[in-house]
Amino acid sequence: MSPRKNGLTRRDVLMRAAGAGAVLIAGSRAAGLAGPAEAATSTAKIRRFVSRPDLQPPVVSVVHRTTEAASGHLFLAPSSGPGQRGAMILDEAGEVVWFHPTTPRTCMDFRAGLYKGKPALTWWEGRYVTGVGRIGEYVLMDATYRELARFTADHELRPDFHELLLTPHGTALATTFDPVAADLTSVGGPKKGRAFDGVAHELAVPSGSVLFEWRSLDHIPVTESYQTQVGNPYDYFHINSIDVDHDGNLLVSARNTWAVYKVDRHSGRVIWRLGGKKSDFAMGPGAQFVFQHDARSHDEGRRISIFDNGPHPKTTPHSRAIVLALDEGRRRATLERQIVHAPPLFAKVTGNAQLLGNGDYLVCWGSTGWFSEYGPRGDVRLDAHLPPGGQNYRVFRLPWVGKPSEPPAIKATRGGRTLHVSWNGATEVHSWRLLTGKEPARLQTTATVPRSGFETAAPVPAGSRYAAAVGLDSKGKQLGRTKTVAV
Repeated sequence: MSPRKNGLTRRDVLMRAAGAGAVLIAGSRAAGLAGPAEAATSTAKIRRFVSRPDLQPPVVSVVHRTTEAASGHLFLAPSSGPGQRGAMILDEAGEVVWFHPTTPRTCMDFRAGLYKGKPALTWWEGRYVTGVGRIGEYVLMDATYRELARFTADHELRPDFHELLLTPHGTALATTFDPVAADLTSVGGPKKGRAFDGVAHELAVPSGSVLFEWRSLDHIPVTESYQTQVGNPYDYFHINSIDVDHDGNLLVSARNTWAVYKVDRHSGRVIWRLGGKKSDFAMGPGAQFVFQHDARSHDEGRRISIFDNGPHPKTTPHSRAIVLALDEGRRRATLERQIVHAPPLFAKVTGNAQLLGNGDYLVCWGSTGWFSEYGPRGDVRLDAHLPPGGQNYRVFRLPWVGKPSEPPAIKATRGGRTLHVSWNGATEVHSWRLLTGKEPARLQTTATVPRSGFETAAPVPAGSRYAAAVGLDSKGKQLGRTKTVAV
């Protein structure tokens, strides 16, 4: 156990867009829309842009949206299905704002945060192998989409995709899996077997120096696992999220023990277990979770949100998002809220649930490719999905202002009669000023057209031979200009 380097508290951890003081309504009903089959969706599976033919993200179909949906951009990282793999930002209406392809590599756990007090983007990029990131690295980008760093931990352990959470101290909380020798006779395996040790790290950024380390096998025996397949190595624990509780201690979620562990930030001692075979809490009706992801602390530790993958052995055959009320003194956990998609969805793997600042709940339905936003009373405010076969590990709604360092793109088609303009990642463009003329050095304004999604198309006036476009904000301020092209 490495010594504690930073006095992190729950309030320190950034970009918990789920507001810590948001009030949840006890007993709120699960709700949804009539169902995906009733929505009119496009048959297209891949987006294509004239001005940026190098970008081919999957189509995101928004089948339901209300004006009450929370503000903020949506952060996705499609990891399967049609289209390129990569990091994707959508606007509030679900339209592409920024796409960064990583194909043939996979991008996971993409989100916005703060690095040394400034907005930044982070993700894991590498090769995804049967639920574990085995060959990859962490990526850090600034608000101009310049890459600041690619880093790994400063030892032989390979970065895993399950968690990369920036802290205010210029560090990151991250997960990894370490295959180590283990006696597995207690679970029907060999005496000289191997098991994945679930490791929680705090890393210096961008050096990757390990400042803190916690290992599951030092504290949690393999007999606590519900994983019946004793492989080589045996994935008995499967760490899949790390959060900082209100008192600075860690919350560690382990999929294969069906439990969340509160870990002392100094000694590594397990303070309590929530769920699993040795729960320190009496689990009230509906409070037990199975193969869960994304355990997050709220309201000074009195509540915890979890994406409960399921299926439960004798009850619900589908996934759900839940909020549990925790009474640490009496060691009781009570189901306060659950959300089930309509119709119900089963996410065999992946998924997350984010409590937003306005009280909404954004749920990523993991391997199904769906994600939804629900109001405090359970009303559906957004329902969207990737094409068949597509999935996200997590989806977030977070504030973001992108100011690309590269200029906007422009291309003329149809014999020079139509201009196509885009600016990958620019969040403040409200309209485009079109400049045309017979000479490249003497262009004049001929029209101003509103931005129309990622790419805006506009006609070219007759007699024009050259054209350019200028991106304008909502007040008409110039943000950037394309090159001049022949039309």
